[in-house]
Amino acid sequence: MKWHPDKNPNCEECQLKFQRVARAYEVLSDPMKRKIYDKEQKLMESAIKSNTVSITTSNYHELVKSGDIWLIQVYVDWNEFCQHYAPVWEEVASRLDGVISVGRVNLGRDKGLGSRLMGSKDTVPSIAIWDGATEVRRVRFQFHDVSVDGLIKFVAQAMRERFKVKELKDARDLKTFVSDNRNKVRAVFVGKAGSLEQVSFIAAASKFHPHLALAITSKLSVGQSAWEGIKPPAVLLFRGDEVSDEPAMISGRLSKKEMMKKLNDSRYLFCPRLIAGNFHNVCESSWCAVKVIGDGEKPFASARVLVKVKNAVKPAGLNVSVAAIESSLQSPVLSSFGKVKKGDVLLLHREGDGAVESGEKKIRYWILEKASSEDETSLTSLIKQIATKGEGSNVVEGHVDGGENALTSKLVPDRVSFTQVVFDFVDNLSVEKQIILYTVLLSIGVLFSFYVGKPILQATTLALDQKYLQQFSSSILVSLSSIRSKVPVPTLIIYTGQPRIP
Repeated sequence: MKWHPDKNPNCEECQLKFQRVARAYEVLSDPMKRKIYDKEQKLMESAIKSNTVSITTSNYHELVKSGDIWLIQVYVDWNEFCQHYAPVWEEVASRLDGVISVGRVNLGRDKGLGSRLMGSKDTVPSIAIWDGATEVRRVRFQFHDVSVDGLIKFVAQAMRERFKVKELKDARDLKTFVSDNRNKVRAVFVGKAGSLEQVSFIAAASKFHPHLALAITSKLSVGQSAWEGIKPPAVLLFRGDEVSDEPAMISGRLSKKEMMKKLNDSRYLFCPRLIAGNFHNVCESSWCAVKVIGDGEKPFASARVLVKVKNAVKPAGLNVSVAAIESSLQSPVLSSFGKVKKGDVLLLHREGDGAVESGEKKIRYWILEKASSEDETSLTSLIKQIATKGEGSNVVEGHVDGGENALTSKLVPDRVSFTQVVFDFVDNLSVEKQIILYTVLLSIGVLFSFYVGKPILQATTLALDQKYLQQFSSSILVSLSSIRSKVPVPTLIIYTGQPRIP
C-alpha cells in the first residue's frame, strides 16, 4: 500500500505506480489473462530484429512504387525457418546496401500485404524481387541455394531478366551485339557471373534503360578481344559503329553511385543519328556539327573527323555536339535548311541553352560544303572562326505557339569556308561600294566559270542581305504568319526568297 493515493495525496507519480501494480495483480490472479500475457512475452522475445526497411500497407506505395528495384522478404517472427534465415538475410542486405533497396513485410502484422507479395502457394520466408510495379522473380526455397552468395546470384539473375541483359559467350557474340545495337551506347560487364559487382553494374545501368544496350560475360577472352589488357571486374563501353571504334573501359570495384557517374559521362554515342524527334537530345550543346550521310552509312566512320574536331575545340571552351543525318530518310528535316547534299556538314547554333519551350527561338546555321573531306586542322580552324565571329549565318526561326511548329529558312550559301572570307571583306565597305562590287562580281560570275562565280556571288549577296535583313524580317514573318493560319499543324514552312534592296 506504499503508493496508495490516500497515503500520497497530490502525488501524480505515486498514482501511476499504484495503477500499474493493480493491473499486474489483476493479470496474475486471472489464469486466462496470465496465459495471454505469457504468450505475448514469448512473441516479443522471439521477434526477429533487422536493419532493413519495414514495409507496411501504409508505406508500400511510397516506398516500393517509387520505381527502384526492391528485394522483399515476407516473414513471421515465430517461424523457425525465418529465424534460421535471419543472419543470411542481414548479410545479403549489408552487401546490397546502396545497390538496390531491401525490405521486409511481417505477415503476422500485415496479412493482406504479405499475402499479396508472397503469392498464394508460397510459405514463409518468401523472397521476391519487385521493380516498383510487378514481381520480377521469386525464390523457391525448396530448390534454391539459401546462402549469401546464392541469394546474390538470385538477385543478379532477376535483374538480368528485368533489363534484358544479353550474355556473351565468345568474341563473335560481342561483335554481333555491338553491331546489332548501333543506335545505342553498348555497355558490357566483364567479370564473375552472379557477383555483387555484376549486380551493381546492372543496377547503375538500369537508370539509363532503355538508352543503353546491356550485356555481360564471364569469359576474359571476350573482353580481351576488344581491350587486350582488361582486368575484371570491368565495363567496356562502345560508342562508335564497331568493336574497334575507340571503346572506353571502366575498371575496378566501383560503387553504384560511382558507376552511374561513369555511365552518365558516356551515355551518348560519338555520332548519333539525328531525326525529327530527337534534336534537343542529340544536339544538347548550343553548337552542333551534323554530317549528312547516305542511307546505310555508318555514322561514326563517316563523321570521324568531326569527333576529332569536337575534342580539338574543347580546350578553347567551345562545346560542340556531333551527329549524323541520313540524306534521304530525313529529307523533311534537311529541307528546312535549303540545299544540303550528302557529304556536307551543317553547323548549327541554338540561341540559349535549353530546348525551345515558348515564344520564338532562332537556330543559326552554316552549310560547310563537303567539309567532312577536309583535314582536322582546317575544319577546326574554320569552326573556331565561325563560333568566334558568329557571322555569315542563315537563320531558321522556330516558332512554338500552343504546339504549332514552323521553321522559316531565309538564305542558303553554297560554300561557307570561302564565303566567310569574302563576307568579312564586303561587310567593311560602304553600302555604295558594296553595290558596285556586287555588280562587278555578278558580271564576272556570268562571264567566267560557274564554279568560281557562284560562291563569290552568293558570298556577296549574303553580305548585302545581312545589311538589310533586319528591316525586312518583320514583314516576312507577318506574311509567313498569314500562311501558317491556312495550313494544318504541325507544318514546315520554307521561305527561300531573298529580301529586296530598296
